[in-house]
Amino acid sequence: MSLKFCPKCGNKLEPDSQFCDTCGADLTSRIEVSEVTPAVKTEVPQKQSIQTVEKIAPSGVIYGDFWPRFGAIIIDWIAISIISWVISFLIFLPFFFYNPFVFRRWWFTFPFNWLIGFLYFWLLETYNDGQTLGKVALSLRTVDEKTLEPTTPGNYAINNLLKGGGFLIIDFIIGIIKNSGEPEKRLRIMQNASETVVISTK
Repeated sequence: MSLKFCPKCGNKLEPDSQFCDTCGADLTSRIEVSEVTPAVKTEVPQKQSIQTVEKIAPSGVIYGDFWPRFGAIIIDWIAISIISWVISFLIFLPFFFYNPFVFRRWWFTFPFNWLIGFLYFWLLETYNDGQTLGKVALSLRTVDEKTLEPTTPGNYAINNLLKGGGFLIIDFIIGIIKNSGEPEKRLRIMQNASETVVISTK
């Protein structure tokens, strides 16, 4: 009984064929069988990419309300005041004896306070997964508005540009006007610029 299918490639053979017309396999030394099931090519489905452009916000996400965020700011400003006082004492003590009134002038204190405040918020949010001391205490976190994960150091820098010194009031007023009624509850305009939101971690 002759082979009906090539045992190597599965090609259908003519009766009494000695060689496969497709792959050239030698059929004379093969054990004759009544039928060999032809090789069937199966396509292995490609794995769906796990990377997506943006994550879908979980249904249980809770955006930070005004009062918890206000409380976090109060805690942060207390911490900033302590840090600012210590740094001022250590760095500017010699100048104080030379001219003590310079510390009471706004053009000296305002840039210094802004820098301390900016560095405090930026460094903590960047290296502590979006949380300052106040946010840790009130179970809040600043995250990317699309992925709801910690964002980039650049975005955290933009987010905190106006938090230092008296700029926070301007940031807050414009943000309330711009974002009134939005579900993300963004209270500051720099959140829009940095594409960040504040969520509850409870």
